[in-house]
Amino acid sequence: MPSTLGFAILAVLARGARTGYELTAVMGRPVGYFWTARHSQIHTDLQKLLADGLVRFEAEHGPGPQDKKVYHLTPEGMAALRAWVTEPPRARPERDELVLKTYASWLADPAEVAGLFRAQLALHEERIAQYESQQADFAETPSLGEPSFGNYAALWCGLSYERHRADWCRWMLARLDATPRADGLRAEGSSEDPRRDTGH
Repeated sequence: MPSTLGFAILAVLARGARTGYELTAVMGRPVGYFWTARHSQIHTDLQKLLADGLVRFEAEHGPGPQDKKVYHLTPEGMAALRAWVTEPPRARPERDELVLKTYASWLADPAEVAGLFRAQLALHEERIAQYESQQADFAETPSLGEPSFGNYAALWCGLSYERHRADWCRWMLARLDATPRADGLRAEGSSEDPRRDTGH
């Protein structure tokens, strides 16, 4: 049974034969948006797929002195991938460091926590802009039987997630901006200052 990364490699090769370099590039983007892996990990799993007969390669003349290897699925690899697609995903541990930091954020200065969340919000807004730009490349939703449907569905999931995280960051900032700091000031960026009292 291939690892999840192995199935990710099979899913890429199901769309067409690729060299190792091309495979790594595709695994960086767009697959890297939802399943990241280092080049060494991809190479290791690719060798396992070769040993299991799920992938084969053809040697072709390359731009340099050495031939390049072009990898493709075998019938066994395609059958394994098709069977895997509809299986329930493997259980994975929930690990979200930002949420963990939020759980302990009552120990820190609200202004510093707000700075953390402003930075996180900027990252999510940047990713939203990237996803929306890619979404604009689709004139319409692809049909289910087209490979591009998988791209569109994954993009939609990523966009929904980034918007949710951005909304959560804004909610946190609203709470933090209303929280007095230890020195009596409110978090940086808040228009309110408890030391100001126009009535006195």
